[in-house]
Amino acid sequence: MIIILEIKKELCFRELEDFLSYHETVKKSSEQTLYNYYRDLMLFFRYMKFIKGKGRAGQKIEDIYITDIDMNFIESITIDDIYRYFYYLTEIRNNSERTRARRVTSMRMFFKYLHITTEVLEKDPAEKLEFPSIKKEPPKYMNEADCITLLNSIDEPNRERDYCILVIFINCGIRLNELVRLNDTDIQKDGTVTIKGRGTEKRTIYFNQACMEALEEYQDFKEIFFEGKSYDHHAVFIGRSGKRLTGRWVEEIVKQRMKKAGFGDLGLSPNKLRHTAAKFMYRRGVDVSVLKEILGHKAMNTTQIYTQTVSSQLESAMKKNSLSRKKK
Repeated sequence: MIIILEIKKELCFRELEDFLSYHETVKKSSEQTLYNYYRDLMLFFRYMKFIKGKGRAGQKIEDIYITDIDMNFIESITIDDIYRYFYYLTEIRNNSERTRARRVTSMRMFFKYLHITTEVLEKDPAEKLEFPSIKKEPPKYMNEADCITLLNSIDEPNRERDYCILVIFINCGIRLNELVRLNDTDIQKDGTVTIKGRGTEKRTIYFNQACMEALEEYQDFKEIFFEGKSYDHHAVFIGRSGKRLTGRWVEEIVKQRMKKAGFGDLGLSPNKLRHTAAKFMYRRGVDVSVLKEILGHKAMNTTQIYTQTVSSQLESAMKKNSLSRKKK
């Protein structure tokens, strides 16, 4: 079953609705990022109404409506109110450091939007809010034997599409939102691929032989299956309805394919497959600076979680993945 990330803008106050629309249309934030902003800020402002005595007596925080919040209420929020909220997250809701860090990001982005972007808030109460300390752990990834088991387990329905999705994740290390945004025109016959990253960022990677073969097989399937039917001719990955796959849809595909292959209890997501691709390339001598470009990292220290510095070239690096061979 596909789980939909539902954002109910009718439950938002005007400034929150405008903030979400801004990040959806201008900043081109991913579906998951928008949903995180929505749920984090809904909880924050419900709690603000609660501690300021604006809710009904005995009402649960989750049931407090916030559609009546205005700029006067927002301007009344202080850093002490915010600290009180994070005490609530820690002691009452038992949020982890990672979850609290995400909520800090959502809050800082919202107040920055009001203070800097729209200039309707004179002072940003979250400007000096610090992130909780998070212990960095090595990313989870699959070994090569497990990857081969996974790929060999893919069967009908939607075998060609799902196989292609997983081959690209395992070989190229692209992000989930980058995969769902792929258009046919982004991929050239020689394997050169334009990846649309975060915001307006773009980068070039190279599909190896395994990716190109899987893609060709999937394209042949699409032409036969959708002959005489209406479908999105631009999107690479579409559902049987003919519409572009969403991020949540692809996450569910990966989850179900992992489960069928016997890896359902490992929590292996598209992001873990990205880690897998990065680890494979590093082990085969891909230079850390090249790996940074392939993965689309802004900072080198993000990439160094996988690596120690060695040398290579960008295009040949993509072809060093052991799973770039023809499938048997």
